[in-house]
Amino acid sequence: MQAATLNELMAYAKKHSIGIGMFNIVNLEFAQAIFNASQDTGLPVMFGMPERFFQFYNGAGMALFCQHLIKDSKTPIAIHLDHGKTFDGVMYALKAGFSSVMFDGSALDYEENVKQTTEIVKIAHSLGVSVEGELGYVGRVGVDALDEGGFTDPDQAADFVKRTGVDALAIAVGNQHGLYKGVPKLDFDRIEAVRKKVSCALVLHGGTGISSDDFVKAIRYGISKVNIYTAMDVAIREFNQQRFTEYEYYLDYTKDLISVAEQVAREHMLLFAKEGKS
Repeated sequence: MQAATLNELMAYAKKHSIGIGMFNIVNLEFAQAIFNASQDTGLPVMFGMPERFFQFYNGAGMALFCQHLIKDSKTPIAIHLDHGKTFDGVMYALKAGFSSVMFDGSALDYEENVKQTTEIVKIAHSLGVSVEGELGYVGRVGVDALDEGGFTDPDQAADFVKRTGVDALAIAVGNQHGLYKGVPKLDFDRIEAVRKKVSCALVLHGGTGISSDDFVKAIRYGISKVNIYTAMDVAIREFNQQRFTEYEYYLDYTKDLISVAEQVAREHMLLFAKEGKS
């Protein structure tokens, strides 16, 4: 099997009324865990690699490892560039064989976001690669104030999708990256309003800490892709702090580390498909 595109997975999500999880990869163990969860649940998934992670590992090498896993997959799996911030970063991912890329121009002014996203869409589509854009500002917990002025405007979203041709749109609706300090309050009316205005898939970033009920409701209101990273990061760090010294051999440790990450991915994947139909 070859890596699926974002478009293919979003079509699957729409057909089956589910959300599809994208889980960011820190190392080979994370990738193996995500793959295992997909095979165990029989649900599609997305390997995610933010551009900023390429300072810690070789993105092309990690993509190659993912491609080898996908060859033996019984489920559709995409290799996705998460939060591509630069033109060069997106081009790197395209050359490395990513089947899906995100260009995050949300920090740019609107017209510049449209301009740069449009250029990337043209190039990626010529290679058969799907593109996710972002409109509105999804900041970080503890770094950026949560301001409704930065939430995605439905009418502007319609204009953005029409002009850029993106296949999916990440929206700001009360979500933030990182570990929430309180209970996040998603603007479901806004999700529904954007859903009615655009034809492309909608994406929810900053998933960790959102309640199970709100995840299900967000998917019901129109979200098709959900990004998860912090939940896996927290679970692995807790496992390291509590258990690492128990292991005599590192290989035994990595085996259990994979199991911990796999469980986090599996639980989220099943939750996102809770109201799904066959």
